[in-house]
Amino acid sequence: MMRVRRLVARFPHAARAAALVAVAFGLAAYTDAANPVGIRWLPSPDGRAGIPRVFENRLPEVGAKEALKMWKSRQALFIDARDAKDYRENHIPGSINIPMREWNTAWPKMRHEVPREATLVLYCYGGKCGLSTRMAKRLLELGYQRPMILEYGWKEWTEARYPTAYPEKRQAKGR
Repeated sequence: MMRVRRLVARFPHAARAAALVAVAFGLAAYTDAANPVGIRWLPSPDGRAGIPRVFENRLPEVGAKEALKMWKSRQALFIDARDAKDYRENHIPGSINIPMREWNTAWPKMRHEVPREATLVLYCYGGKCGLSTRMAKRLLELGYQRPMILEYGWKEWTEARYPTAYPEKRQAKGR
């Protein structure tokens, strides 16, 4: 104990700095624990504030067959992340369109249609599209607990010849 007092007396500014750092870490830990999405630690691909690494394992994918069961039983709300033009051409019946490329204008208009407690199945064009994954991460940031990604998106849904809003416009190419 005597040694610590001598060090503090010899380096008073270092002791104050250490106390300040300890308080900052304590506040950060409290904020992280109190916030359902935690602190945004990592930068996101599109340059916004980071996406917590914990989300990487919280994005379950669902295949078209399982998604069809959910659609038939109305267990999930389907959200089309594709562009509005493509949604107007054809989409999964009952789905709502929130174009990911227009998130900042589309989300405020549509957020009231997306209940926080609902299971959400998000889809985009398919393959390496990524729009539905980006949307899922944003929804997790906003406190939604159950977004799921339709694994191969609209392309898989149409290739399986599952119901579409406009069957006469069925598109096997995924667009």
